Amino acid sequence: MGRPLINWLMVICLTVGVGDVPVHARQKQDKLQDFDYWASLCSSLLKSRKYKEAIEACDQAIIQNATEPLAWLDRGDALAGMERFTEAVVSYDRFLRLRANSSEVLTKRCFALNELARYEEAIASCEQALRIDQNWQDISPAEAWYYQASILRRWNRLAEALESYGLAIRSNANYSLALADRCAVLASLDRHADALKDCDSAIRINANWGRGSLATAWANRARIEAKLARFDNALSAYDKALALQPTDAIAWTEQGSLLWRLGRFTEALASQEWALKAREKYSLALANKCATLNQLGQYKEALSACDSAIQEGDQQWNELGPALAWDQRGSALLGLNRPEEALASANRAVSLKPDHADFWSNRGAVLWFLGRFNEALSSTNQAIALKQDSANAWFNHGRILASLNRTEEALQAYDKAIAGDANIGSKLSLADIWVNKSALLWRLRRYSQSLESATQATAINPRSAAGWFNRGLALMALDRYGEALQSYNRAINIDPKNSDYWTGRGMALMALNDNAQSLAAFDQALKLNPSQAQAVVGKNIISERLKPKPPAPPSK
Repeated sequence: MGRPLINWLMVICLTVGVGDVPVHARQKQDKLQDFDYWASLCSSLLKSRKYKEAIEACDQAIIQNATEPLAWLDRGDALAGMERFTEAVVSYDRFLRLRANSSEVLTKRCFALNELARYEEAIASCEQALRIDQNWQDISPAEAWYYQASILRRWNRLAEALESYGLAIRSNANYSLALADRCAVLASLDRHADALKDCDSAIRINANWGRGSLATAWANRARIEAKLARFDNALSAYDKALALQPTDAIAWTEQGSLLWRLGRFTEALASQEWALKAREKYSLALANKCATLNQLGQYKEALSACDSAIQEGDQQWNELGPALAWDQRGSALLGLNRPEEALASANRAVSLKPDHADFWSNRGAVLWFLGRFNEALSSTNQAIALKQDSANAWFNHGRILASLNRTEEALQAYDKAIAGDANIGSKLSLADIWVNKSALLWRLRRYSQSLESATQATAINPRSAAGWFNRGLALMALDRYGEALQSYNRAINIDPKNSDYWTGRGMALMALNDNAQSLAAFDQALKLNPSQAQAVVGKNIISERLKPKPPAPPSK
């Protein structure tokens, strides 16, 4: 009798254990299997730019119904938002397989392919979107024309690019990004007035920027102003661009290059440092930093920056490529008195970019330093052949000729340097040319002309210590000792650690019979450089003057 009772108990227990699923659990299970729920969630997350979660929701929707095209579209948009463009193209393709005539999706596909550098496929997709011209939804034909224009611009088919930009702007007159980009293309064709008009329109409208921003137009405007040698306007435009987009490494680098060209080296260095904060391994910024540190005389730091640009940088350059870093590396090594290594770097620069005049000119300067004057002249001649108005090339050519005592040819070279491209922006370089011409004229005993050249140098660059020193030398030779003293004092105020400047001050004071002050100047010169020969001679003369004179013999 006991056994049947046990069996009934087991049956009762089993019956209770497999009862109905609770209501809330059943509702959850229904949601998991509900396409509309997942598709709606995907769309909502996409609008909130929660791309990762949106992709997961879209995937669930597609599991429920892979033949519904909108889930594939949203999935593609979410993937594009995460810059997963290869997967985005696959999703767009699945949509188009289900619903072929969609200009919207073809345009989005064009964009994704463009980002993948699959330009032929991209432009074909945009062309198909424009040809079909239906179902644009939240995309407009202006965007298809814009992407097409961008690809044509990349291919350097600029006339066709301008036509496509024009069609984009005609389709949407408030398309700031298209206006800003057309501005850049027009500038590259030297149509500066038209370019500025487009950039100004983009700035005024300030709408429909896509992945760009107002900073794009200001940066393009800055480039045009710099090209037109309107440097204050250019710097102001760069400031506006960078205030809007402070992580734009390219704009920081370009601003730094312009400041370097203007001789504002401390500011230039700050701009390059900001560029490197935005993009730590940016090779062009590192090379420009190297060039700026060279001008500041910080050769060890310059060499480190150039080496980083070449060895550790991202290899993103301008049109000069890595040759720029090799050239400036040579300048840094020369500043460190390592001329043989400097020549090796200079040779590397000209081998990488043999059509760039400055690299040949700088190579000539290294050869000049090594005393290999004929090779140096050959190098500067090559630079001049490449760019006949190169102030740098003519300047180095003049220095080499002066070392060979071919003084009249050297003066002619300096004159051509003064008339060259140093007049556009590179005012400090122009001042240096006048300084060297002044020194050569002084050597030739043409003191009035030497004074005129030195005065030109200090007028262009009042911070030119060498200019003030040369002016003092010429004034001394013309017996204008008081004016010479003033010039030497100006040189000392700029560079108080130069023994030659203190020696000049001592000589001027000695000529003015101010023996005590003269002796103090010579002492300072010798403290800075115990081997300063003129200071030694001058001090001996003054010391004799200051010796107590023996009493006069009694008169008879």
